[in-house]
Amino acid sequence: MQQWWENMANMCGVPKKGLRSLILLVVWEIWKERNRRIYDHKEMATSFLLTKIKEEVGLWVLAGAKCLREFAPHLV
Repeated sequence: MQQWWENMANMCGVPKKGLRSLILLVVWEIWKERNRRIYDHKEMATSFLLTKIKEEVGLWVLAGAKCLREFAPHLV
């Protein structure tokens, strides 16, 4: 896992801080969906989960996460 993380951080042309923030955001949303399925016995459609992740990126950008602007250019 550490090697993968370091490889992701060394990709050319990709802002490191933005990529790391994006990965954490996506993992967090997937984790919340996992909990929803296990504890609430509810399931969100994959397409809706992707939409929710995109919306969350937008909210982070609006809240000041400048590093994510690269991944949400329509909000700049």
